[in-house]
Amino acid sequence: MLIPRLFIFFILVCLISSCQSTGSYKITLKDGREYLCKGSPDFVGKTGYYRYRTFQDRDAMLRADEVLMIEEQGS
Repeated sequence: MLIPRLFIFFILVCLISSCQSTGSYKITLKDGREYLCKGSPDFVGKTGYYRYRTFQDRDAMLRADEVLMIEEQGS
């Protein structure tokens, strides 16, 4: 009787964890262009650029003085 309850609990935990947001962000530039990225962009103070990961699994960078806003996207 304990095994079926543990199995159901395990399935529920997996379902709940799969519903979490991916943590995507939208970067809007001063000229109106918009970029979507995985996770939060990192500001690299030494270079003055924001570094981020695209949805095509590539690294990209944008100059910080071109960025107007960075906002988290809801699920």
